Amino acid sequence: MFERRDAIAARNNAEWCAAVWKAHGLPVERAHGLWFCALETPQFYPNVVTVDPDADLQVQTRFIHDLAGRSAFEFSVKDSFASLPLAEAGLEQLFAATWLWREPVGAPALRDDVRWRRVELPDLNRWERAWRGDDHVAPARTFPDGLLRDAQVHVLGGFDAEDQIIAGAIAYEAAGVIGLTNVFGSRGQALAAVASLLPQRAVVCYEAGGNASAQQRGFDPIGPLVVWSRR
Repeated sequence: MFERRDAIAARNNAEWCAAVWKAHGLPVERAHGLWFCALETPQFYPNVVTVDPDADLQVQTRFIHDLAGRSAFEFSVKDSFASLPLAEAGLEQLFAATWLWREPVGAPALRDDVRWRRVELPDLNRWERAWRGDDHVAPARTFPDGLLRDAQVHVLGGFDAEDQIIAGAIAYEAAGVIGLTNVFGSRGQALAAVASLLPQRAVVCYEAGGNASAQQRGFDPIGPLVVWSRR
């Protein structure tokens, strides 16, 4: 039996979230068809990611309700199949999105005026500042240096002629696919960089709102997801 593509995308994303948690020294736990961290997680990263489309929804909802109830910080859940009634657990829907899948064919050509390469330790901090897109100092780094010790993590940067970072993305290899996240600058060029720098594999990601532009880039919608939050 073939694994559902949205389940593959969810597992890739759960492993990526877990990699970020671990880079911050946080624990990674699994139960009831979900991956979770019961402690406060880095900015923009959830406490729970569901990975099993066949899990018992009532059990998951009760578990998340109890987990959120023990938390004194902003708590969030990535409901990977848009199936959980988490309003019952005291959470509010933050946004809805669509999982996207792109087979490894026909990536656009890289522009001549931007040089893409893997970002190494000396450049990771300024890559994060470019990703944030402003000069404000964040409460803490989202992507600590230790993240680059994970061989599955590929931080990609697009550099101009003056060696300034003007575009970027993170690609994470897991579940047999490449998860594309934290893209800034041209999404088409980020895809081209993935195709030129990494093994040829299907690329998965998610996008909020309409996905017409994603389909123009060769992505197929494969299922909904919802992110929930309790502030």
